[in-house]
Amino acid sequence: MRIIELDKEHWKDFKLHFKWTSNEFYKVDIRRTEDGWTIELRLKRSDKPIIKDYEEPLWQQWMDEESDWGTQIFGAEVDGRVVGWMTLGMESWNNRLRIHEILVLEEYRRKGIGKLLLNKAKQIARQKNCRAIVLETQTNNVGAIAFYKKQGFEFNGCDITAYRNDDIEQNEVRIDMVYRIEDGS
Repeated sequence: MRIIELDKEHWKDFKLHFKWTSNEFYKVDIRRTEDGWTIELRLKRSDKPIIKDYEEPLWQQWMDEESDWGTQIFGAEVDGRVVGWMTLGMESWNNRLRIHEILVLEEYRRKGIGKLLLNKAKQIARQKNCRAIVLETQTNNVGAIAFYKKQGFEFNGCDITAYRNDDIEQNEVRIDMVYRIEDGS
């Protein structure tokens, strides 16, 4: 098992197939108070399984446009087959590395491949003297949130209208997670 950089031209039309199921979600509750707002994310059980099954491109032009040095694509290779992918871009205006996409094929999950991909992102962030790594997930992707937390990522904020105007009611709110690089180490 190894992480390799993938040629963007060769992989530019590749689609990632995201597929996962959860019986839980983080319920977002935002209350206006006299002196501000209170935001709460509380783990709740779902009445029925949450099933997600969709495709997204591994790379899109906007990723290069938002990254100062272009997008890098990495693959996790097992026995000559790429079974995991990660797309990275640099946000130099705030000195952060952004993980645009990360996916490990379902049958290869829980085998350390995602950890290897994130370790590669951490290595690159340190080489570029970034202060943090950021990524996006959703409040109903509890498995991904648990995985990112285990890898040292923390809650960094939420966007309550990223996908639709009723994201809170649909229990699918975009959350950003952050891994802070301490003292450039």
